[in-house]
Amino acid sequence: MPLIPKTIRQSLERQDISVLREISSLIEDLIREKENPPKPEELPHRQEVLEIRESGSVTYRLERVSCGKNCKGCPHGPYWYGYWREGGRTRSKYIGKSLSGMKKLK
Repeated sequence: MPLIPKTIRQSLERQDISVLREISSLIEDLIREKENPPKPEELPHRQEVLEIRESGSVTYRLERVSCGKNCKGCPHGPYWYGYWREGGRTRSKYIGKSLSGMKKLK
């Protein structure tokens, strides 16, 4: 059974060569993004990073974070954050105190 939905395949078949080349280039860029999770030096600098894990195209970091206020309890956490590449940019999402039971990012 093909993985590409029939409607997408049919739409691609109607395109001319220049559009197909542009789509091919876009797909190659997306594959590179997904195959290479962000490197630690590409991620924002946090007050304290306690642990780093990689899974597929996502880098997870356990971080202590500052709330940015005059807070006597800072840094807070530690909390897990997920980082991935999307559209040429590094994106992030708060995961929580635990990685277990985590929902898929993106």
